[in-house]
Amino acid sequence: MRCIDERKAQAVFSKVLPKIKPTDGETKKDFEEAGYLIRKLETSVPSNVEIELAGSLAKGTNLKGKNEFDIFILFPTAYTHKEMVMLGLHYARHAFHGMRMESRYAEHPYLQVFHGDYHADIVPAYRIGQISERGSSVDRSQLHTKYVNSKMDSKMKDDVRLLKAFMKNFGIYGAELRVEGFSGYLCELLVIQHGSLLKLLEAASEWEEPALDPEKHSTEGDLRQAFPSPLVVIDPVDPKRNVAAVVAQTSLSRFIFESRRFLDAPSEKFFLSQKGRESAAAIRRMVRRRGTRCLVVGFPAPKVVPDVLWPQLKKTAQALVRHLESLDFSVFGYYHWSDGAECCILLELERWELPSVRKACGPSIKFAADVDSFVKAHSRSLNLHLEHDRIVAVEKREVTDAAAALLSACKSPHGLGIPENISRALKGAKVSPVEKLISAKHSEFLSDYFFAKIA
Repeated sequence: MRCIDERKAQAVFSKVLPKIKPTDGETKKDFEEAGYLIRKLETSVPSNVEIELAGSLAKGTNLKGKNEFDIFILFPTAYTHKEMVMLGLHYARHAFHGMRMESRYAEHPYLQVFHGDYHADIVPAYRIGQISERGSSVDRSQLHTKYVNSKMDSKMKDDVRLLKAFMKNFGIYGAELRVEGFSGYLCELLVIQHGSLLKLLEAASEWEEPALDPEKHSTEGDLRQAFPSPLVVIDPVDPKRNVAAVVAQTSLSRFIFESRRFLDAPSEKFFLSQKGRESAAAIRRMVRRRGTRCLVVGFPAPKVVPDVLWPQLKKTAQALVRHLESLDFSVFGYYHWSDGAECCILLELERWELPSVRKACGPSIKFAADVDSFVKAHSRSLNLHLEHDRIVAVEKREVTDAAAALLSACKSPHGLGIPENISRALKGAKVSPVEKLISAKHSEFLSDYFFAKIA
């Protein structure tokens, strides 16, 4: 067990909290703005439909400057799902006529409304009292709000704010598939499970295969069998759901690692450090010093929502790595990025040029039939000979340059395991040395790859 300076850790928490927690005045304004939008909605919905504030503002775990809310339009379960969604969007558009609105999509459509410095997600859902009445996954949110508010006091809510800041600092806060990190609700459950942030960090520093169940519906062994995820945290309002299902192993490992480091030497830097962005000159110097070959596959982003795009982009990067390695190129590392309009896949190669011949090793001569088959199959090879007891063919290599191999794969991606949306977009891809991509637009993406370093 670690020797923890609890007084120093609490002193750090006390210094950080005022920097991340909304002031009383800011909280008052947040609720005033949310109330204004709620009142507008209430004038547009019938009396049997309720309006309810949800999310971190309703639970008192929001961070300073977030300026966003979740507002739910709650329908009786007598409505069909289609009626609930379509009427909810209709009421919202009518209520906010003249304001900026954008359609968004999750399990079903919802509306994002912009008002001054604020924006709100307006979500149609069913009014339910327990999970068995659920019609769609968004219905859980109202139960989450009630559960968290019933379990947490103001000190625990502040600890959630600190936990969110801690995770944001290391890029692991957020359940979006671009991040594969910890959702706000998951942060709340972790603090509820352990009672305080410090106790959570102590526990996390010792985690190996964590499986947590705040309401103790199942044993840890049963949870591990039921949910093959790096982290398992059972939803108290829905025991069949793992709230941490999206958390990637890398995100979990980073949380464990940084928890240990904080406990060893508590500091504000774990909450408030600034993400580095290197200059173009520094990136160029680093590329030269590495002595590798860095190629970028750039192409227009397909028109899909981020939670579809990012997993498909990751899958495409992995498919291109496998393809290059199947051709005998050696991939040192890879990275993927998108701003919603453009996609880039960076591939760093240790071996990017190959000789014009390749060796195909056949079977031992003691397997006569297999040797005969190998000879027939390689009858057009440049050379057939014996090495010790094996038949060997020397053949002309079709592709000797990694950039050419990538361009060919982009033009003919069929069979590589690349998602259809990306396959179509790849037809217009360009393969360039990373030096041509170095610009202000791409500096954060390239800095993340070339300069990632544990502080």
